[in-house]
Amino acid sequence: MKQIIQCLLIFVLVNGMSWNIGLAAEKLPDYWPTSSWKTASPESQGVDSELLVKMLDTIWKNDINIDSVLVIRNGYILLDVYNYPFDSSTRHNIYSCTKSISSALIGIAIDKGYIKNINQPIINFFPKYATENLNDDKKAITLKHLLTMTSGLYCRDSYLYRWSGLMQMRFSKDWVKFMIDLPMAEEPGTRFEYCNGVSFLLSAILQEQTHENALSFAEKNLFGPMGITNVRWPSNPQGITLGYSQLQMLPRDMAKFGFLYLNNGVWDGQQIISSQWIKESTSKHIDATLAPGYGYQWWIVNPDIYTAIGHQGQFIMVVPKKNLVAVFTSSLAEEDFYTPLGLLTAYIVPAVKSSTSLVENPDKANEIKSYSNLLQTTNHFNRRKMNKKTRETSQELKFETYVNNEYGFSIKYDADLLDMDSQPVSPFIFRRRGLKGLPVLAALVDDIPQGMALENTADYMINLYKSTLKITDYKIKKQTRSRLLDGTQVNYFELTWKYQALELLTAGVFTYKNNKIIGAVAGSTQETPIDYLAGMVKSLKFKK
Repeated sequence: MKQIIQCLLIFVLVNGMSWNIGLAAEKLPDYWPTSSWKTASPESQGVDSELLVKMLDTIWKNDINIDSVLVIRNGYILLDVYNYPFDSSTRHNIYSCTKSISSALIGIAIDKGYIKNINQPIINFFPKYATENLNDDKKAITLKHLLTMTSGLYCRDSYLYRWSGLMQMRFSKDWVKFMIDLPMAEEPGTRFEYCNGVSFLLSAILQEQTHENALSFAEKNLFGPMGITNVRWPSNPQGITLGYSQLQMLPRDMAKFGFLYLNNGVWDGQQIISSQWIKESTSKHIDATLAPGYGYQWWIVNPDIYTAIGHQGQFIMVVPKKNLVAVFTSSLAEEDFYTPLGLLTAYIVPAVKSSTSLVENPDKANEIKSYSNLLQTTNHFNRRKMNKKTRETSQELKFETYVNNEYGFSIKYDADLLDMDSQPVSPFIFRRRGLKGLPVLAALVDDIPQGMALENTADYMINLYKSTLKITDYKIKKQTRSRLLDGTQVNYFELTWKYQALELLTAGVFTYKNNKIIGAVAGSTQETPIDYLAGMVKSLKFKK
C-alpha cells in the first residue's frame, strides 16, 4: 500500500490546483483506424525519435516490466513495441481502465435517452430493493456522485483498506444489494473516496435501463463502430458486467478508445459520444487522493493530460494539445506502478517538437527497431543477466545541472531524476523526479513570507505542504543557519511528515535575495539517506 502512495503522491503535490481540461484535437484526422492503424516515422509527425530511443533504453536497462508501449500522434502509430512474451495479438487485462469505458457507456446511454441525466438519485434505478440504512444522505446520492467517486457510502474497497470492501461485495449473494445497503460515511459530494463498488453500480444501472449488459451495449454502441471485436469482459454471478475492472483488450484497441476521446467523441463522421460528455468527463470535478483531480471515472493529471489508470500499470493517456495518445500495458509491482506516467512526461511529451515534420533520423529509426527486437525476443531472466554488468559498473551517482539565469543560481541533481515537470505550479519554478514519482528535487521562488526570519523558513515549507496536501503530522528534525560553498547565507532544514500511510522526508535550503525567498528542496521516503537529499539542495550556487 505504501508503494502505491509513494508512486502517486508526487502528482498531488505537483498539481494540487484547480483547473479543467475538456480539450480535444484541433482538427479531425485524415483517416479513421476502424480496420487498422496506419504507421509513420516519428519525425514525419513532428516527433523526435531520439527521445523515444532513450525511453526504450531506460525500459531495457532497468528491466521495467512494460508489456507494451504504443505512441500515436495525428492518428499515426509512431511507436509500437512489445515486451516478451507479449505481442500485438495479446489481449491485456486493463483492470481499472475499465472504469473509463463504463463512464463512456453511461454517456452514450444518456445521449440515447436510456438515462435522463446524471442528477437522478441512484435509489430510483433499483426500485425492487428495500434499501437498508436509508436516510436523507443516501436518498441524495446521484449518478454524478458515482461517476466522481463522491457517493459518501462506507465503501472501504480501495488500496487504503486492502480492498476489504471489494472482497465483501464479491462474496455477497447480491452485489447491487450489498452496495446500496452500505451505511453512509458522509454526505454525498463531500469528498473523493475511491470505490470499485460504485463503478460496478454504473454497470448495474446501465443494465437496468437498457435491458442488456454493459458488454452487449458496448459492442453495439462503442466497440462496434470503432472496429473493436477482440474483447473479453466478464460478468458477476448475477449476470452484471464488471464495470469496475477485468475488461481485456488489445493495446491498439485501447488506443482507439483514447483516440475517440481525443477527437471529441467523433469516429468516422459519427458522434459516438456527445462532445459535452467528453468535456465533462475529462474536467476536474473533485480533488482526488491519488491525483490532482478526478472527472467521470478519468484521472486528471494536469491541465494537459488525462488518463485511464489500471492496476499493475495499465494506462490510456490522452494529451489533446499535442494531438497525442499513449497506451501502456504493464505487469508492474506496486513500487513501479506509476512508471508509465513518468515515461510519458519524461520522454514522450517532450519528444513532440513541431506541428510539422522534422528531418528524418534513420539512425534512430534503426535503434528503435533494435530495441523493439531485444524487448520482443529476450525473456526477463536473460535481460537481467545481460544488464547486470552495466548496473554493477554504474553505481556512482551522476549529476546534471539546472541553471536559472533570471535569479542567477544553479542546482545539481541526480541524473536519474529523469522526469521534468514542464509546467511547475508556483512557487515552484523547476522540478525533477524519478520515474516512480520519488525522489524529487525542486527549486522555488516566492515573496518573502511576512515577518518570517530566515532561520524559521522550515515553517514556509510546512505551510506549503499544509495548503496543498492538508498535512497535520510533521516534525522539524533539524534547522540551522549555514553557508553554501559560494558563501551565501542559508537556512538548512530537515522535515519528517506523513501523507496518508507514507512517511516522508524533506531536506531544503532557503535564502533571502532581492526581496524573494529562493530555495531548493528534495524529498523522498524516510528510508532515503538524508545525505543524498542534502547533497542536492546544498549544491545551490549563486552567480557572483
